[in-house]
Amino acid sequence: MSWRILDHITLYKEQGLYAAHPNIIRAPSGDLIILFHRSPYLGYPHHSHPLFEVFSCRSIDEGKTWSQALPVVSDHLGGIIDFGTHTLSDGSIFLHASTNELIPAKNITEISFSESPHSKAIGNHEDSTWISRPGIPFWVRSKDNGYSWSSPVRFPAIDNAVWGYPAEHSGVCRSGLLSLPNGRLLMPSKATDNPGGEQPYFGMIRFSDDMGETWKYGGRIAEDQIAHFSEPTIHQTPKGRILALYRFHPGPTTGAKCLALVSSEDEGETWSNWETTSISGSPGHMLGLRDGRIFITVGTRWKGQRGCTARVTEPEGTDLNSATDFIIRSDAQNSDCGYPWSVELNDGKIMVVYYYSYKDGSCGIEGTIVEEF
Repeated sequence: MSWRILDHITLYKEQGLYAAHPNIIRAPSGDLIILFHRSPYLGYPHHSHPLFEVFSCRSIDEGKTWSQALPVVSDHLGGIIDFGTHTLSDGSIFLHASTNELIPAKNITEISFSESPHSKAIGNHEDSTWISRPGIPFWVRSKDNGYSWSSPVRFPAIDNAVWGYPAEHSGVCRSGLLSLPNGRLLMPSKATDNPGGEQPYFGMIRFSDDMGETWKYGGRIAEDQIAHFSEPTIHQTPKGRILALYRFHPGPTTGAKCLALVSSEDEGETWSNWETTSISGSPGHMLGLRDGRIFITVGTRWKGQRGCTARVTEPEGTDLNSATDFIIRSDAQNSDCGYPWSVELNDGKIMVVYYYSYKDGSCGIEGTIVEEF
């Protein structure tokens, strides 16, 4: 059996706005919802924009048409950086996010202006200039199929790691979230114990026994003195094996080359040693199909393959390294693209969403429909 592309669809693109890093979920009602970053377009990539908010579009007809973009959540302290969204077994939708905070620049850094950016009535520019730096992550929840959301709740600090500034999204990042049969939630992420917030970051796990109301630290699950781990996806196979695929940087100053795998045979209590896989690109996403197989997508950013690819493995993932890749999208205009997330449609087709750079330099959210034949 093989897979083929049926259609590419523009899901969201708006003049003057930058949209990126989408998730797609099926709400308890059956609606499809895409969630994505949105900020003013600066004319160039800016993945730590202090005005990043999360917006969503909804489809009530299996992705054929989509609503206008509506706000989901913003952070009153600054911008939202990485996030992940998940439909839980209790009928709620859970979103976790890392942040940047805006703070007054005075007494922190020296900024020179040829003239004050504000009128003299406002005061000296030192009193009204702000800088952005890493903040504290939070979560929100929707109990009405994504129409309204709770206020942000900050995650607790983790042991033996830098919390917030200067560590970039330490402790929570774009990631999967796994709901175990016993009701426990597992959230893989990354953190660093380097005081200056530098790479490398280690892979770590959080867990919750009350559907995400409170979280505890479960320890490190992937670590190396040189290699850097980030933006994991997580999946449990039909036999109970847990797989986590991390974005993998061979060194602190080396770009992401592939995904690295760690696994657990005891519901996340202990984890295997990490190993690199043959999946090139980053970050990845794993979708469990109805027949048990695993649909894996990964972002790609090299010349001739700017977009994302996919491979499908057997239910236990035993052929993860040997399964054949196929192209989802390759024609983005530059390397500011990718970050796929997938959902299975009612008719068995797969919708893959990702962000895409257009000829005019802007970025929006695209979707691709694929089917097996």
